[in-house]
Amino acid sequence: TAPERTAEWSIATGYVGTRPDAYETPKLKEYVSGFPQAAVARDQLKFATAELSTFQTGRVRKALDDAIQAALTGGKSPADALKAAQQESERLLKPYR
Repeated sequence: TAPERTAEWSIATGYVGTRPDAYETPKLKEYVSGFPQAAVARDQLKFATAELSTFQTGRVRKALDDAIQAALTGGKSPADALKAAQQESERLLKPYR
């Protein structure tokens, strides 16, 4: 959509504008100047990182965490721990393929 429409949507909903150029529109600039909190989430995006997101995320993450712990404590070699995590993740995700 156009930056102006995105600005209107952001103001109406409180959500972060989906286009950076929406924040350059007069309407959103005026809104942010009167309500600076509207730009907080946008400004934090530069510090955001990607997140593992998949079906069964919690269980897949646990398999990875368990593998890391096993490698760090010497319960398994890093290669064996990673292999076990991979196998468990594939088992968990098989129904979704």
